[in-house]
Amino acid sequence: MGKPKVSIGFENGNLGVVATSPDGICSIIASATANGTFALNTVYTVFSLKEAETLGIIGGISNYELHKTIKEFYAEAGDGTELWIYGVAKTRTLDELVADSATLLMASNRRIRVVLCKYAPSVAEVTSENGLREGFPATLAAAQAIADDFTENKIHPVVFVIEGYNYTGVPADLIGFSTTTYNRVAVLIGDTETRTGTTASKGAAVGVLGGRIAKNQVHVNVGRVKDGALKPLEFFVLDTPIEQVNIDALYDKGFITLTTHVGKSGYYFVDDHLACTVEDDYHFLTRRRVIDKAFVLANQTLTNFVLDTVPLTNEGKIQAAYAKALEAEVERKIAQEMSAKGELSVDETVANDTGAECVIDVTNNIAQDSTIKGRIRVRPHGYGRFLEFTIGFNTGQ
Repeated sequence: MGKPKVSIGFENGNLGVVATSPDGICSIIASATANGTFALNTVYTVFSLKEAETLGIIGGISNYELHKTIKEFYAEAGDGTELWIYGVAKTRTLDELVADSATLLMASNRRIRVVLCKYAPSVAEVTSENGLREGFPATLAAAQAIADDFTENKIHPVVFVIEGYNYTGVPADLIGFSTTTYNRVAVLIGDTETRTGTTASKGAAVGVLGGRIAKNQVHVNVGRVKDGALKPLEFFVLDTPIEQVNIDALYDKGFITLTTHVGKSGYYFVDDHLACTVEDDYHFLTRRRVIDKAFVLANQTLTNFVLDTVPLTNEGKIQAAYAKALEAEVERKIAQEMSAKGELSVDETVANDTGAECVIDVTNNIAQDSTIKGRIRVRPHGYGRFLEFTIGFNTGQ
C-alpha cells in the first residue's frame, strides 16, 4: 500500500456535454544554441524579456525562435511575470524535447503549470503525415503521459502546448482529436510570421498563447473578447493571413488557432480546446485549469489530516462531527482561494453556496482499512460560445 498519503482521482463524464497555487506559471522548453552566458540543459527563471536577453538569449539566427517566443510571451503577459526557460540541443527531436521537459518540471518544485514547446531543429523537417510532422500523435501521447505522471504521482498538474509543426495548410489532411484522450495537451496552429519568410516558420506562436494564459485567471478563456485583442498585429497559417484561413475547419478538429471578430480590430484566439474528445469534462483549457487548481488545494488541505486521530462509531465508521469538520475545511479552502476570486460559479439564489462541495463517506469501516473516502465537486462557469438572438422592428404592438 505504500506510505500514508492522500489520493484523489479525477472524475469524468459529469458535465453531460457532446500557499496559493501558481495557477498560470509558464515554462518554455526550446531547441537552442549555447553561448558564453546561456547554457543548454540548464534551468533559468526570468521575469522580463530584458532578463532573458541578459542571459544571452538575443534576437539572432542561433536562438531566433526562442527569443521570439519569449518576446511575444512578455508582450502579452507583461514584465514581472515568472517564466522558466530550458534550452536543449537543436539536434534533439520534438519527442526528445518533450521528454526533456521532465527535468524542467522537477526543477520547478511544482511551480510550473504550462509547458510551451518551441521546436527549431538544426535541420528543418520537410515531411508530413496526416497534415503535420511525422509521428505527431505519438508526440502528443508522450506529452500526456508526462503530464499524467506529474499530476498523479507528484501532485503537480501541468498542461503542454505543442505547435502544429510542419502543418501542410490543408485542413482535410488533419485527423483531429475526435477520438483522442489528450486532455493535458493543446495544439496551436498559427504564427506571427509566414512559412516562406526570412525565418521560415514551421511552428506556431506558443509565446502569445502562453502569455495570455499566464495573465488570465484559471476560469478565463484565452479567447475572451472583453480582454482585448492580442498584441501581435499579424497572424498567418503558412503564408495565408488568418482572415483568409478556414478557421472553422481547424476549430472543428480541435486545434487552437486565431480569428477576428466583426466590429473589432486585432486578433483573438478562437477558443481553448485540448486534444481530446468534446465529451471529455476537460476538453477545454479553462475546465482543466479550474479542476487542477481545486485538485491542488484539496490535496494541500487533506494532507493535514494524514495519520490524524479519527473518532469512530461503535461500528468502526467515522463519526459525523469529524466528517463534517473535514468537509467544511476542504470547502473553506477552495471557496477562499477560488470562489471568492470568481473562479467558480456560485449560485447566489442558494444560501451559503460556494460552488464547492465535499462529501465524506460515513459508511466506510475505517477501523478495517484506515481509509477516509469522499468526493469533491466544484462548479465551473459556463461560456457563451454561441449567442443566438432575433432582431426586428418594434411597432408598439
